[in-house]
Amino acid sequence: MRIGVTGASGFIGSHLTSALKNYGEVVALSRGKSLPSLAHLKSFVSGVELFFHLGGVNRGTDEEILTGNVTGTLRLLEAIKKYGEPSARLLFASSAQVYRLKNRVAKISEASALQPESIYGVSKKSAEDLIRISGLPFTILRLANVYGPGCRPEYNSVVATLCQRAKKKLPLKINGQGKQNRDFIYIDDVVRAFVLAGFNEKPLAGKAYNISSGQMTSLVKIVNTIKGFEKSATVEFKPGVEDKVSYCCDANRFKRDYGWKPKTSLLQGIEKSIKYFRKIK
Repeated sequence: MRIGVTGASGFIGSHLTSALKNYGEVVALSRGKSLPSLAHLKSFVSGVELFFHLGGVNRGTDEEILTGNVTGTLRLLEAIKKYGEPSARLLFASSAQVYRLKNRVAKISEASALQPESIYGVSKKSAEDLIRISGLPFTILRLANVYGPGCRPEYNSVVATLCQRAKKKLPLKINGQGKQNRDFIYIDDVVRAFVLAGFNEKPLAGKAYNISSGQMTSLVKIVNTIKGFEKSATVEFKPGVEDKVSYCCDANRFKRDYGWKPKTSLLQGIEKSIKYFRKIK
C-alpha cells in the first residue's frame, strides 16, 4: 500500500511516519515556506490509497494560519480528486480547539457544539467542513494537547516548554496560580489511534472522534510532576494573568469503535519527555 503523510516533518507527523513504515510505502510531504502547487501535489497524491493529513500551521499571523490550514486542505483535496486514486481515503488531524474551551466543567463529546474561540480553531473547523463535502471517505481525529519526545518548546505544548526550562535550570513559569486544567495525551497513544483508524477493517465512515486522556490535569500538577524528576526546578507564578481555558474531552466514542485507550500515564509521559530534553544540548 502507498501511504501519504502531510506534515511529515512535524512533531506528530515524524512519529507517525516512523510507525507507518510497517504498513506500506510512505510518501512524505513536509511543510514548506509556501503552499505546494497542484502540479507539485500531483506527484505526491499519485497512487496513494490512504492519506494522513497532518500538515498545517498553528502559529503565525491570522492569514498564515488560515492559509496553511484552510487553503492548504482545499488544495490537497483538489489534487486528490484530480490526480489521485478513485479509492483514496483520508484521515485528518483536527483539534479540540474546534470546541468552546473556556470555563468547561463537563467533558466535551463529539456531540458538543463547534464554537471555536481562536483563529486556529476556526481554521481547523473550516478544514473539517471542506473534507466533509469533498466526497472522499474520511475520518477526523480531534486531538487534545499532545506532548512527548520531539515536541517543540514554546510551540507545540506547555509540557515541552516546562520540561526544557527545567533542564536548563530556568524557572517554570505559570500564568496565575496554575489551577487551569488541560487534557494531555502522550504522542505514542495518538500515533496508535491514527494507525488503528487507518488500518482497522472498518471503512472510513465520515465520523469525528476525540483523541484524549479524558482527564483534567492542572498546570500545578504538571510542574509538580516535573519537579519530581528535576529536584532543583523552581516555579514562578504570574498573578493576574491566568487564562480561563480548562477542559477535557470524552474519547469514549473512539474507544468503543476501535478498542483504543491511552496506555501512557502522565507520570510516564513526563518522565520520557524529561529524558528526551536531557539528551538535547
